[in-house]
Formats: sequence, C-alpha cells, structure tokens
Amino acid sequence: MYLSKRLFLFTLLCGTFLGFSGCVPNVGKAIPLSDSRIQTELEKNRADFTTTPWVREWWRGYGDAQLTTLVENALKDAPRIQSLEAKFAQANTIIQSVQSRNLPHLSTHATVLHERFSENHIFPAPLGGGTYTQYEPELKLDYDFDFWHARSSQILAVTNEAFAQRASLEAAKVALSGALCETYLSWSYDEKKLIVLNTLEQNTRETLRIIEKQYALGLVDPMQINTAKSTLFQLGQRKEELKRTIEGKKEALCVLGGLLPSYADTLKPPSIKKGFTPPLPKTIMLDFLSHRPDVAVAKYTALAKSHTIEHAKAQFYPNISLSGLIGFTSFSWIKLLDHSSYTPSTGMAFSLPLLDWGERNAVLSSSVSDYNRSVYEYNHVVINAANEVVVLLKQSKLLQSQRHLHDQEMGAKKANTTIARKKLTQGLSDKLPYLTAQKTVYEGEIDILSLLETETLLRLHLITALGGGYGTMEESHGSQ
Repeated sequence: MYLSKRLFLFTLLCGTFLGFSGCVPNVGKAIPLSDSRIQTELEKNRADFTTTPWVREWWRGYGDAQLTTLVENALKDAPRIQSLEAKFAQANTIIQSVQSRNLPHLSTHATVLHERFSENHIFPAPLGGGTYTQYEPELKLDYDFDFWHARSSQILAVTNEAFAQRASLEAAKVALSGALCETYLSWSYDEKKLIVLNTLEQNTRETLRIIEKQYALGLVDPMQINTAKSTLFQLGQRKEELKRTIEGKKEALCVLGGLLPSYADTLKPPSIKKGFTPPLPKTIMLDFLSHRPDVAVAKYTALAKSHTIEHAKAQFYPNISLSGLIGFTSFSWIKLLDHSSYTPSTGMAFSLPLLDWGERNAVLSSSVSDYNRSVYEYNHVVINAANEVVVLLKQSKLLQSQRHLHDQEMGAKKANTTIARKKLTQGLSDKLPYLTAQKTVYEGEIDILSLLETETLLRLHLITALGGGYGTMEESHGSQ
C-alpha cells in the first residue's frame, strides 16, 4: 500500500512536469545581419593587400623606438585601459560566482544558547524553571536541480558578457594605438614640412637680396621688394603655425598615453622608417566581422541577452530543491556528540509556478525586448563597420589617382627648374627665374608631404577599421 502511494506521487509529479512543458508563450526574436551580406558588400571594393600574416603589434614596423614605447606603455598603463581591465576582471568573478551554483552548497553553523525556561510554559519541571546551556552545531547541504537549464543559461549569459567586456577592452586598445600612431605620424610629417619651409624661406631671402640689389640699381620698383618681404613674413607665419601644431600633437600624445604634461618636453622628433607600409593580409576580408572588436562587443552582448531569454523561460517550469542537515543538540557539551544528541533531517522542496498575475510573462517580454534591442544595435554596428571600410577603400583609390596627377605636375615643375638653371648657366637670364622655379618645386614638395600624410593616415585608419589585429575570444577559448 505504501509503495502504491509513492508510485502515485511520483506519477503525479512527472505528469505535472510534462503538463507545464507547454506553458511558455511564443516570442518574436530579431534576426542579426548575415556575414555573407556584409562579405558581398566588401568584395565589391576589394583591394590588393600585401600577403603577410596579421600582426597585432603592427606599430613596431615603423621602426621608431619612441613610438613603440609610447604605444606599448599606454596599452599597459593608461588609466582608461586599466579601468576596462578591472571591469573584465570583475566580469570573470561573476562567472565564477554563477558557476558555483552548479554544485551543492555546504555550510556549517553552531549555536551556544544560555537560557532560563519558563515555569508557566509547555516545558514541565525540571526543565521548566531551570537555566540551561544548549549546544547545537549543524552541517547543512543544499542543492537545486536545473532541469530546465536556468543556471546553465545564466552561466552562458554572464560568460558572453565577460567576452563583451574583453572585446570592449580590445576596442579601446585598438582605438588608443590607432590614435597614438595617427598623432605621431602626423607630427612626423609636420617636422618634414618644417624642413621644406626652412628651405623655402632661404630661397625667398635670396630672392629678396637680389631684388634689393636690382632696386638699388633702379631696375625694379619698391612693390617687388614689398612682395618678397610679404612672402617671407607669410612663410614665418606658416612655420610658427606648424610649430604650434607640433606642440599640440605632443600634448595630445601625453593625454592619450596618460602622461603628465612635462613628458612632452622629453619627446624627440619622430624617426619613422622610410618606405614602411603596415601589412594588410589578403584574407582579412574573409573574416572581417570577427576581427572588429566593436562588432564583437555587440555580438557577445546579443548572445548574452539571448541566454537571458532562456533563463526567463525556465521560470515557467517547476523545480525541485534538496536539503540535508546533520546536527547535534544537547544541554551538556560532554554528551554533545553522542548518538542520542544526533538530529539529522532531509527535505525536498517542490516549486510549482501557478498564478503570478503575469510577472513571468513580463520578465520574459522584457528579456526579449532587451535581446531585440541588442540585435538591432549589432546590425547597426556591422553596417557602420562595413561602410567605414568601404569608404576608406574608395578614398585610397581616389588618392592614388590624385597622387598620379600630382606626380605629373611635379614633373613639369622640375622640368621648368632644369630649363631655368640652363638659362642661368648660359647667361641668358639672371637667378630670379631659377629661384622662382625652385620655389614652385618646394611648394609642390609640401603638397606631396600632405598627400603622403593623408595616404599614410588612410592606411592607418584601414588597419583600425579592420580590427587592428584583434582576435575573437573564440580563437583562444573555443566557440561558445
């Protein structure tokens, strides 16, 4: 008879579990953009990249020890980076906290109570009216089953949140290294422009001296002297403006690197290796999205929200919790561990959600809305990333055409310089036409430096747009 009752209760329990398996309402989840659509967009503007492996520390290729020190110290010591590393460490501790719930929890508790019992209560004499010390140590074991993967979903959610924190840290590092290199390389071109301006200033001073001699002989009017002086003053202004720009960029390097202002005084002019082009592997387009840390942040966030939905669904089903306790209770500590003081207990709790006035539906709907929002944000980040890369590729092609035209222009200017020099050496003209032709070449060299700077920064922006060497968490931890 007793066995029949137990079988009946077990059957009822199983039936209840099965009966509640269809109680979760249907939800509408947003759909992320497919990688293939983005790949198609990028293939339309595919560029010929150098065939090299993807290099994380690509800034070392510029061959400037000062730049390398600035970037690597900033990636290690900059306050912004340290703050994100602390957040990532915190996310890892949350994972450990949630994972610990998969195992039974064991706790111990001990009570020593000195108490006088009432003479007018349920306890008769000699207990009633007496004063006793009660000893009560206990060892407790608790475990909740996870039939519907509530805990495992929560673990996956916090794990992906940790991955998002890690990707956020990498995104900050890519942005920081890119900004430092961009500022430093721009400073390098400013120094080169300053050298050309100094040469151009010498050319103008020589021109002014010749005009002044011609004026003394009555060959020219004062307007030509004033024009030459005006050009000289303009060059001085350009040099001072460039020096001010350089100081601003040195200050920016200190700000980006988390350095005090006095560090700017220790910086030496850049020494960038000539002809270096940062490597961009041909295969980078094939896994473009996996190498963008901002895309990874959005992806891991969406995955975390998706597992939160599964956790919310699990709340619609019943669950079982087990507990066990081993304890001893005695008024005498001498007999505390005797079998007669032994007070074991076991228990099973069965939670059955019946009527909560829509609370679980509201939590599930909120989780779905949160997930959908994260998917839309992911799609937005992906579209922005694809547009950024495509625009940079198009600009690079247009810049190459501009460089070609400028090279032709410089060829004509240098040809004029050659002709003016021949006329000068043959005595067919004075030195002024030659100096004027030289001046146009120097001005063209400044334009070349501006174009080269733009080309270099475009290449640098393309590196950061393609992820700056970032690798996904799956590459080191396995797919989630």
